Amino acid sequence: MSDTNSTPRRRPVRWLIAAVLTATCLRVWLAPGGALPVAEAQIPDSGLQRRQMVDEIQQTNRLLEQIQHTLQTQTIKVRVEGTDKTSDGALVPRLRKP
Repeated sequence: MSDTNSTPRRRPVRWLIAAVLTATCLRVWLAPGGALPVAEAQIPDSGLQRRQMVDEIQQTNRLLEQIQHTLQTQTIKVRVEGTDKTSDGALVPRLRKP
């Protein structure tokens, strides 16, 4: 029996489509994602993070020691701009500025 639906011109096109589909299936099956870059998880360096935190804490402690030394050894002048009391002695609530 002969195939009545297939003309001689359609056979090469069908073979070409079958070959492309076969090649595509093999490519996906054998090397999935070969052309795409692989996303690798980056593990954070916890030791480095701790070292950076310790360095920051030490720097903060040095600044606090400088402030403490200044407060203990030098005279500080303070100027008061206003009072918190009205003329009758009642306290005035302070409003926070936004």
